[in-house]
Amino acid sequence: MLKCITGLLDWKKGQTLIDGKPLASLNRKELWKRVGYVPQAHKMVFGFTVEELVVMGRAPFISTLAQPSAKDMEAAHVALKTIGILHLAKKSCNEVSGGELQLALIARTLVSNPEVLILDEPESHLDIQKQIVILQTIKHLSQARGISCIINTHYPNHAFYLADQVLMTAKEKGIVYGNVQDVMSESRMKEFFGIELRKLFTRKRIISLKQ
Repeated sequence: MLKCITGLLDWKKGQTLIDGKPLASLNRKELWKRVGYVPQAHKMVFGFTVEELVVMGRAPFISTLAQPSAKDMEAAHVALKTIGILHLAKKSCNEVSGGELQLALIARTLVSNPEVLILDEPESHLDIQKQIVILQTIKHLSQARGISCIINTHYPNHAFYLADQVLMTAKEKGIVYGNVQDVMSESRMKEFFGIELRKLFTRKRIISLKQ
């Protein structure tokens, strides 16, 4: 679904609209200046440094065959500092942890100052501490920069922590979309996932779901 939204795959039915305009009508460079896509982190085939990986996000601003300028490198360093991993700039992407690589991929999207971030399971395959770092980083970016984020996740807790609205789907259960509090009720979680869950509240905020 995320790849269809960004045009990396074609919709079988429906289309993506940006400000009311079909995605196909937009110039690709202009699109990637406005939209940032963060895939799941995997080890790099080539030994790019974190700095080199992040500056690749400036591609929409760089002419074909041109080298990154001092302005591009500065933007990469600002993004790394914003994410909190500037100290990893010269490290090989193959030397950093999965959580650090995921943060670097988020930084790569920030160098184009996007209006929307689309993240594909950004917390997957990470231990709980690194998951929390990723979630807090995404939440801070959304609040501090006014960036809209579209995220897919298998963790209900993460949807409660991050989302204003949620689209929930499961095999043979259809699709439900709306405000988090309305969609992710205890009864619907049982219906969709076949397990007993109970919401826990602290100071009127949901902090977790327990089986």
